[in-house]
Amino acid sequence: MIDALVPDFLRALPAHTHTPCHRRSDLFTDKPGTGDDDPTAYAKALCEGCPIQRGCLDHAIRTGETRGIWGGLTPKERRARQRPDCGTERGWRSHLSRGESCLTCREAHDYRLREQRLARLSHEHTEHGGSLTGYRLELLLGLPTCVRCRQVRQAYYAGRPRAAKWYRRGMSAATAA
Repeated sequence: MIDALVPDFLRALPAHTHTPCHRRSDLFTDKPGTGDDDPTAYAKALCEGCPIQRGCLDHAIRTGETRGIWGGLTPKERRARQRPDCGTERGWRSHLSRGESCLTCREAHDYRLREQRLARLSHEHTEHGGSLTGYRLELLLGLPTCVRCRQVRQAYYAGRPRAAKWYRRGMSAATAA
């Protein structure tokens, strides 16, 4: 019955072995001290030599421990290490910032982006009947372009001067023919 109350990370210790923080709970509060009597710094130093530091930290993050030093980190430092749920925008950005790839987050992000573009396209069609932005959104979404958006695009580019093609520059009329 008592074994059920012992966290998994403590079961990793060999029999009759104690952690550096055993019976020193006073050192692991989140109250900062000053100078040499700083309990936070002392607790972190003890954690550095602990054989189960990683398991302790994982346990604190998994259970959402909001007080004390666990695995050598303060509550604020542990919150910074928590990963957002996969499939959310925060999760996707978290993976992106770490250079990781997550298929669940990528698919969810792509779905949200597509829905936002479809909503914007709908707005362009209802408000303007068609626009250059609508034309570009249709291309991005892989949709056939509508007649009105094509007409707006043609009218926009009809009044603009065209730059000479790079491969025709410097050629005379006789050599171009």
